[in-house]
Amino acid sequence: MLATYAENGSPGEALALLGQMYLQQVKPDGITFITILNTCSEPAMLINGEIIFDGVVKWSMESDALVGSSLLSMYGKCAALYEARALLERMPDNNMVAWNSMLAIYAQKEHTQEAIELFGEMQARGLIADRVTCISMIRACSQPSMINQGIRLHVLVFSTTLKRNTAVCNALITMYGKCKKAAYAEKVFKAMTVRDQISWNALIAAYAQQEDVGEILNVLLEMYQNGVKPNKASLVSALDACCMPVALTSGQIIHYQILDLGLETDVMLGTALFTMYGKCNKLEDARRVFDFLPKHDVVSWSAMISMYGQHGHGKEAFRIFHEMPSGGLVPNRVTYISILDACASVAALPEGKLVHACFTEGELELDVIVGNAFISMYGKCGSLENAVYMFKRMKIRDVVSWSALIAAFSQHGHGEEAINIFCEMLENCVRPDNITFVSVLSACSHAGLFAEGCKYFDSMEEDHGLTATEDHYLCMIDLFGRMGRLDEAEKYLLKIPGKPGIVAWMTLLSASRLHNDLERGCYAAEKVLEIDPQNDAVYVTLSNMLSAAGKWDEAAKLRKIMIQRGIKKSQGWSSITVDGRVTEFSAGDTSHPQTSEIHSELDKITEEIKMMGYVPDTKLVLHDVVEAEKELLLCHHSERLAITFGLINTQRGTPLHVIKNLRVCSDCHTATKYISKLTKRTIIVRDANRFHHFENGICSCGDYW
Repeated sequence: MLATYAENGSPGEALALLGQMYLQQVKPDGITFITILNTCSEPAMLINGEIIFDGVVKWSMESDALVGSSLLSMYGKCAALYEARALLERMPDNNMVAWNSMLAIYAQKEHTQEAIELFGEMQARGLIADRVTCISMIRACSQPSMINQGIRLHVLVFSTTLKRNTAVCNALITMYGKCKKAAYAEKVFKAMTVRDQISWNALIAAYAQQEDVGEILNVLLEMYQNGVKPNKASLVSALDACCMPVALTSGQIIHYQILDLGLETDVMLGTALFTMYGKCNKLEDARRVFDFLPKHDVVSWSAMISMYGQHGHGKEAFRIFHEMPSGGLVPNRVTYISILDACASVAALPEGKLVHACFTEGELELDVIVGNAFISMYGKCGSLENAVYMFKRMKIRDVVSWSALIAAFSQHGHGEEAINIFCEMLENCVRPDNITFVSVLSACSHAGLFAEGCKYFDSMEEDHGLTATEDHYLCMIDLFGRMGRLDEAEKYLLKIPGKPGIVAWMTLLSASRLHNDLERGCYAAEKVLEIDPQNDAVYVTLSNMLSAAGKWDEAAKLRKIMIQRGIKKSQGWSSITVDGRVTEFSAGDTSHPQTSEIHSELDKITEEIKMMGYVPDTKLVLHDVVEAEKELLLCHHSERLAITFGLINTQRGTPLHVIKNLRVCSDCHTATKYISKLTKRTIIVRDANRFHHFENGICSCGDYW
């Protein structure tokens, strides 16, 4: 009966049944305790685990090796590591099952240093490491910062008979893969005398970690030559490595292999396949794969919602979300997180609030993962007040909760407040992680807090033992780039582990444009095009830099190359929601039914703010045209059309929320400050980088963005 309750996820009933056993003086045995301890699988269930532990002590079963290991496992699942270690100290030294359980707990919770210390203690007590011990230790070292310890462990393993153990070798391949040392993983693989399907999958995953698509295709070919058919895990790992435009052809080759193996209707593979097409910007191909699947599960629906959200197609994401119930599926936690991300990507605050209405306050107070998603969504939708409200209402907060709130303040230009929250987080003994520091460094970059940014970057490793990743270096490149210290920005770029990616070079390119460094800009542009030859933003940015330098002929040649290669410039647009309807504008737009009224009102506003001191910055118009035409082009940018539409169609004093898909230009930024003062309106603009809150002629960014 206990097993039935345990299998059906009914811990309360299981505990009540144990109580009845006690009352009827039915003596529980080891199986009884092992079964009921399996129901305590999350921190909220720790109190149940403590009650069960009292029973173990009462019936003198704490010396039972299997019961003791189950207790350790329970403490691990409930994140009670101190209690687990205290229990281990009470158990017999020779209980290898218990020691291995404790090592596994440290590995799962990424407490690597504690795992290493425990392993040393085992050796000091004369305990000989077995297969399980080694696998747990290898897993504990499966992160780049622990590669040296991992290599030492590799040497130790290969000095014993375990070097011939397939499971141990598979763990080593996986460790080297996660440490981005695929060459080492290959050496282990080639030295193996016996390989299984997991061995091949681990090697593919190792190359996938380094996005080495060529080697993945070679491994797949070698599998066929050795009579081993790729399975779903192999192909999913291979597809994950193809999730970038430059690897589209390789992804298509793997698609053909899936068809050849007759696996095209498999939901898991189909989900990986349309995700790959989505990340390669082939949304139509992704949708065709999704529609071809004979059935969908919650994972595939959630992935499709996420894909549309990531590409800024909020309407399609909401449509799929609302279609789910018709397929007989109930949204789960991942689905809600995906739709909240979609709301965040297009700043759809009303839709986000509708999703919020699906939950009771009690549910959100206890579900830390969904609560974190709401903090992030409200922050990205421009509602900092709601983000703070959600944070304060949550009864359980983790490092993600704090990081999401720091990120929200960073995005809104409140750098000093973001740092204050970080300090409060440390005071509450919450250990920051890599994502926390990305938010902190981003806040420093957006607010121009140069000294603080350098201090926190150094403190990552010195004070918190964290190794900087590409995202942290990107923040530093941005920080130095904004300050005009481009030599130092480039030095940080070259320190990025592995090869710098598109974002790193684009950040340097943007900084070069900002500070008119044409030579460095050309160098950064070449690097981006090596990775993604079809990247339209590079051509546009470089063309603008050439035009700004008066090199009109070279700029024209570059635009001609774009046309010859079939590269189209991404359309700039701004949108505004009025009365629940989203209206979108492009620069100089004349397609709206109210065009005449909008342009007339905008021209009137422009003349009025000129009288207040606004002077159009026509040097930003990078076309070889007369001054009057430059001013006309400048004053009809998409965000100004959206703001004017909002002024016409809303009541006096109503705040306006505008979304722009590109970075707002400096002239529109200046004009919007004047417009907010003239109209006595709060105007909130979310551009590609951050939020700008304009009120009474002042912007929250302090003119630093």
